[in-house]
Amino acid sequence: TIQSLQSKQQNVESMKAQLAVTESHLEDWVSDVKEWAEATTNTSTNDVDALASRIEVLVTSIKRRSQRLYKDTDGNKGRARIRRKIREEKGILTSVVEKYNKIVPSTESLCMETIVSGETAWPWQLPHSVRRLEEEKKNILVLEMDHYWKWLSTRAKTSQELSSLLSNWPCGFSEEGLKGLQSIILRKQQNIREKKMQARDCYLRLLSGETAENMSFLHKPDDCDSDSDSSDDAL
Repeated sequence: TIQSLQSKQQNVESMKAQLAVTESHLEDWVSDVKEWAEATTNTSTNDVDALASRIEVLVTSIKRRSQRLYKDTDGNKGRARIRRKIREEKGILTSVVEKYNKIVPSTESLCMETIVSGETAWPWQLPHSVRRLEEEKKNILVLEMDHYWKWLSTRAKTSQELSSLLSNWPCGFSEEGLKGLQSIILRKQQNIREKKMQARDCYLRLLSGETAENMSFLHKPDDCDSDSDSSDDAL
């Protein structure tokens, strides 16, 4: 296998010498064949995916040739040939871009100067990126919701335990002092309940479907009713 590869390499080198061509020429020929195959199958199509693929191939080729303008070792003749190929490809690209822009929404249309001048975020690649970003944002939001809800629930539980403790343990307070302290605790409990209701309503507006169903705390918690009843009894 190694001998076969070496033999083929020697054949290539021999052919290059006979035809007086450089590695750059060979790369151009290979590229031309690929582009010809692309052109014969995609130039006349109105399929968005095919046009998008053709645009990417042409832009990549134009940029590659533009870079080689300053690296080519064949002198003025070689650079003139590269410039001619760039002009030809830009002509084809202009035609393909015009066809593409006619069949896509205006928000997804392409500008020739933009796509050949630098790095381009292709509009047909953006939907996936946007969906992934939205999914990541939603996951972060759900984690923050869960953390905040647990914090409110812990405060509610602590407040309820303190209220029960005061009811069963005189603590040396006068009757008026005990009622005052219980009144403060009940107001804090009411404030926590209101925050939980507000949080749940806000979360339900932001989330929907399976995500909301999987978050059990979004359903009306039992502690709201039980806390409310205990508050009425205490008062």
